Amino acid sequence: MQVLVQLCERDDNPNVRVNAVKLLYCLVEDGDEGTILEHVGQKCLETLLRIIQSSNLEEEIASSMGIISNLPEKPQITQWLLDAGALPVISRILPDSKQNDPHKNVLVENAAGAMRRFTVPTNPEWQKKVAEAGIIPVLVQLLDFGTTMTKKCAAISLARFSESSLELSRSIPKRKGFWCFSVPPETGCVIHGGICAVESSFCLVEADAVEPLVRVLRDPDPATCEASLDALLTLIEGVKLQNGGKVLAQANAIQPIVGFLSSSSPILQEKALNTLERIFRLPELKQKYGPSAQMPLVDLTLRGNSSMKSLSARILAHLNVLHDQSSYF
Repeated sequence: MQVLVQLCERDDNPNVRVNAVKLLYCLVEDGDEGTILEHVGQKCLETLLRIIQSSNLEEEIASSMGIISNLPEKPQITQWLLDAGALPVISRILPDSKQNDPHKNVLVENAAGAMRRFTVPTNPEWQKKVAEAGIIPVLVQLLDFGTTMTKKCAAISLARFSESSLELSRSIPKRKGFWCFSVPPETGCVIHGGICAVESSFCLVEADAVEPLVRVLRDPDPATCEASLDALLTLIEGVKLQNGGKVLAQANAIQPIVGFLSSSSPILQEKALNTLERIFRLPELKQKYGPSAQMPLVDLTLRGNSSMKSLSARILAHLNVLHDQSSYF
């Protein structure tokens, strides 16, 4: 890996450089984190960004972006990338998702993967930089036009943004003076209650991301469905359950979630169970969607693992199908 990093800097021999970049991409994709961190430093990142901007070979550009995408999500690496001007470079690539070109598709996939590192909710400043660069609407577009991998990466980033929304939503100003002469109050966000905007609070509702995320729930890849479901679940966390449940119902999200009870992916099944356990606390949603969930839930109480059996039985008790004292608890 050390030799390959050095060969990536060989501007005097393009053939050597392009093959070094492609091989380094393979090693980073499946490599040990400690080894990667030992050899891929600030200078290497600057070299990769220079290749992305100057190379005429799509494969070399895609591989360089792939290395960045697969680097460990360490704060130091992300800061180096920001300092080297990576954000505008990645931003210019993402809108190319509508092109029907295999190399372009891989490049956009890798760019969407690289963008994830700037959206971690533990660093609001990075999130703010990404939002102000106009990336959130682009991520929403990727949910419809990107490849399966691109959709997955976009959904992960949107979920991370949404985790910060409640805290960033502005309180609605109180009305002053005589009400009949005052300006009508601003309407609060249906999820977060305050004043939301795409660039300031990263709100999924304001970004019109809910329905595209729901469409991704029908993707054949379970991991992509999981990423989309995680993003939608940020809308029903804690006190947001009542309003968030209504938003999901209006976007026709609940039936696909019920369908995940029969998925071949245990992770997706478990996430669906946890989601429905919360959603079915709302009487109107329990009444509307509970009947279609009963048979898959019964099947999970018989064939699921121990945690699935217990949770399925709890939901069935909530639906008045099983008694609260059932042996499944």
